[in-house]
Amino acid sequence: MSHMRKVTVFLVMALGSLLVAGGLCFGAEKATAKPTINLRLGDVVQPTHPMNVAAEKFAKKVADKTNGRIKITIFPARQLGDDRQLFEQVQQGALDMGEISAAPMGSTTPLMSALQLPFLFTSWDQYTKVMKSEATANLLKGLEKNGIKGLAVYNAGFRHFVSIAKPIKKPEDLKGLKFRVAETPLHLDIFRALNASPTPMPYGEIYSSLQNKVIDGLEMDLSAIQMEKHYEVAKYVTLSRHFTWPAVLMMNLAKFNALSPEDQKIIADSAKEVISENVKDITDIESKAVAYLKTKNVKIVELTPAELAPFIEATKNIEQKYAAQDPLIAEFVKYARSVK
Repeated sequence: MSHMRKVTVFLVMALGSLLVAGGLCFGAEKATAKPTINLRLGDVVQPTHPMNVAAEKFAKKVADKTNGRIKITIFPARQLGDDRQLFEQVQQGALDMGEISAAPMGSTTPLMSALQLPFLFTSWDQYTKVMKSEATANLLKGLEKNGIKGLAVYNAGFRHFVSIAKPIKKPEDLKGLKFRVAETPLHLDIFRALNASPTPMPYGEIYSSLQNKVIDGLEMDLSAIQMEKHYEVAKYVTLSRHFTWPAVLMMNLAKFNALSPEDQKIIADSAKEVISENVKDITDIESKAVAYLKTKNVKIVELTPAELAPFIEATKNIEQKYAAQDPLIAEFVKYARSVK
């Protein structure tokens, strides 16, 4: 065999060895590659609502951190059901994730009532500190007994009184009014204490109920008043700020536990990172919503501290009642009251 032919044979054998080795490496890499994970997340609000925007930011963070390996598809605007239905679906594992209002969970667990105790929060700075605290983390951990992994609390904004016939300036103005409330014991207690006639109904039925005078008013955040067009049929808004409207970003506990520790951390960290961004979005939206509602001939009533005091006084016993239901609620309230 000539020298040139020997060199050629050697090179061919060497190249073959490299190709085999490369194939083995590629095969090993392929075998150990993490599978793509597709998750579905449902909520009840419109796509531009701050709670849905928060869900989208969360999903993007997860996708960015995993190079698209974990994809979270969001179904807003009650596509998969109302809050109560979504909560049940996540519990059962029929739905992977949900961003679900705290209020409807009150019938299942009293823990989330802590987030909406009347006049507990007075500013967004206070609220943000509390949402990032151990007290809130402990509340969310309490959901695990219901098969739920609580990841973070997002918000829609402070809630206010909305009425058809007249503005609400004192608790007596609410006497006998059929006021729509969420389907939860806490809200029934609050509005009974304020002399109203609380009328539970799902979120999606509010507009038609106002239009047909089934209810005389409701309590709602400014972004929803605008986006759901409640202002078309109710022209009075009193900026009472009686509580905020929190929603819990959650995942079916069994599905969360089935993830790798690395993926669990990515999801948990991403959820918490959105809290501050959500608050910034709310403050921007609230200021714009007031201006927008005024252009629609809505009468905006701003209560002074002295005018607000009777509302606070009328509901103060409710905080004590709910704090007594669970040590985690008492711990949360104590911490929230200590934060300025």
